[in-house]
Amino acid sequence: MSEFLSAYAKGPKGQSAAFLFCDHATNALPAQYGSLGLSDEQISDHIAYDPGAAALTELLGERLNARTVYCGFSRLLIDPNRGQERDDLVMEESDCVSISSNQNLSWEEREHRINSYYRPYHEFLDHELEAHTLAISDPLIVSIHSFCRALRCRKSHRPWQVGILWKDDEKSAWTVIETLRHHGLSVGDNEPYSAKAYNYTVDRHVGARGLRHLTLEIRQDLIADEIHVRQWADLIEMPLRALIEASP
Repeated sequence: MSEFLSAYAKGPKGQSAAFLFCDHATNALPAQYGSLGLSDEQISDHIAYDPGAAALTELLGERLNARTVYCGFSRLLIDPNRGQERDDLVMEESDCVSISSNQNLSWEEREHRINSYYRPYHEFLDHELEAHTLAISDPLIVSIHSFCRALRCRKSHRPWQVGILWKDDEKSAWTVIETLRHHGLSVGDNEPYSAKAYNYTVDRHVGARGLRHLTLEIRQDLIADEIHVRQWADLIEMPLRALIEASP
């Protein structure tokens, strides 16, 4: 049995200004946790990961010759895009689905998940980013997620095909927003989530370094297979290349 990885990377180091990472790349769980009491259908749902996000990250990384980093565990185990002080770091319920194995979690188990999975992922990402910033003077950091068309728990109108999330780097964000809108896409500016309100991993590792960055949120049904992932890579590659080439 192969070792369960909290994080892993692909692509060359320091060959491109672009550096991509994917917090919610997989629905994988360590063997000892089984399926956390969920059905196969529930584990395959958006509550467990961001469908299509890892495939898009990998393809864009290949095209841009970029280093890419992936979280190796499901957010249902522990969410890497949440701070340790948050009540939803380990979710007891997600989008009206109860996660029985996360109910009444002991302090010891919570600490075990932090030390065995959460912390190693963030240490790995931090190490990779540090190496990248030493090799590249003005890198572009891109975080990639996907979102579902609608939530079960509340009525939500999500008309966007893609959202661009940003907090400090408005210029990079709007380069991508304007390019995608020019192609007739419905693009959300800090939608369906706002990075100005919360974007933990980016704030911790990227914003703290003052690096150029943006977060992509693609609607998951639009990147559900290889053909559509390629189509979206075609669209997103163009503005990312423009940003890379604009680097001094």
